[in-house]
Amino acid sequence: MAKAVEVAGDIAAAGSAVSGLILVYVGALSASYGAFQPQERKAVLGSYQKRAWFAFIGVILVLFSVTLGLLGKWLEVDCAIVAAMVLLLLGFCWVAATAVLTVLELR
Repeated sequence: MAKAVEVAGDIAAAGSAVSGLILVYVGALSASYGAFQPQERKAVLGSYQKRAWFAFIGVILVLFSVTLGLLGKWLEVDCAIVAAMVLLLLGFCWVAATAVLTVLELR
């Protein structure tokens, strides 16, 4: 079985990719909101803010995972790397939940 330190770099790479994916989503969300006329924006503001904050929490989870993974690799602390793995998996679930909630809101 591989030591946790050996996969810490993979955690950092995957976390960076996932956070980039979420940031693209937030950018598209922002552009979509900006396409509304100023008088229409008030009606959709709550929905857009809810989705943006939900995605922001996902970014924070994944970036914390990347940070723990890198610190764990640098200091060779296996428990930090395992915690980074757990946070990364939670981040993956958060991305899936963000997608599902967005699709459900399109009714």
